[in-house]
Amino acid sequence: MLAYNNLTTKGNVETSSTTTTTATAVSGTYSFNAQATDNVAVYYGQTPDTQAGGLLTLCQNTNVDIAILAFVYDFFGTSGSGYPSGEFGPACFASQSPEAPNLANCSALGHEITACQQLGKKVLVSLGGANGNSNLNSNTDAAQFASTLWNLFGAGTNLSALRPFGANVVIDGFDIDNENHNPAYYDTLATSLRQQFVQDTGRTYYISAAPQCPMPDASTPPALMYAADFVWVQFYNNPPCELGSPGFLSSFASWSANLTLGSTTPGMPRLFIGAPGAPAGAGSGYVSGANLTEIVHEVLTLDLGDLGGIMLW
Repeated sequence: MLAYNNLTTKGNVETSSTTTTTATAVSGTYSFNAQATDNVAVYYGQTPDTQAGGLLTLCQNTNVDIAILAFVYDFFGTSGSGYPSGEFGPACFASQSPEAPNLANCSALGHEITACQQLGKKVLVSLGGANGNSNLNSNTDAAQFASTLWNLFGAGTNLSALRPFGANVVIDGFDIDNENHNPAYYDTLATSLRQQFVQDTGRTYYISAAPQCPMPDASTPPALMYAADFVWVQFYNNPPCELGSPGFLSSFASWSANLTLGSTTPGMPRLFIGAPGAPAGAGSGYVSGANLTEIVHEVLTLDLGDLGGIMLW
């Protein structure tokens, strides 16, 4: 996870820094642009760097565009309840209902989510993670899970009493971070989420995917990525293609070519450079802010049409 105050000012693309510590409030003129080349997406919730009250601080940083809340980590619940397990950092505590015993009460975080959205920032809920119990066993499973997510986090109203962030807090979409080496039915999950989104015409919803950099990714099917708005590839924990390796630039170019070829919608998905925000954020692949700036400049020389910005874990 990024020590999220450590950001430099946006240039062509945002970079992280170990020296800058100022988080400036966002002006009222900010407007999110999903097609921008310099968006910054930051994960929040699952490292010691995450602090109570820190989500709003993250959103107030002028360099940050998207906050990703991690994680819904067990899709159908180990208790047999059928409801997912999830919690999103120190603002969450014990479940508010025995009906969903492993779904944390994060109502305190709900106020921060709303404040982030009032600043124009987008807030996504991430599904899975490195240790997630994230198998989908059928198309029916995938469609059912999408419906449950919609009613717990989206604009659905069927599970109001169980909503972790509060009955009236609606997030802006979902990040799919499957790392279980079983991609089955994830394309159906993406399609099913889109089918839920069209029920609410008053808000634009987004889907992101977070594959690891070796191609093809073992856990995220191409059809899901082609249907996503954002793909932030994890260029870390994989020495052949991670940041700072000789293979990074060619890997990034290959990802771009593959996503452009398979895309079904012009301008989608936008491809992000996924980077650890701090040395403890990955086993390998961390680079300093200065080195990340150099890497971004190298990526810009490729003149790729689908560059979306940077993701920081």
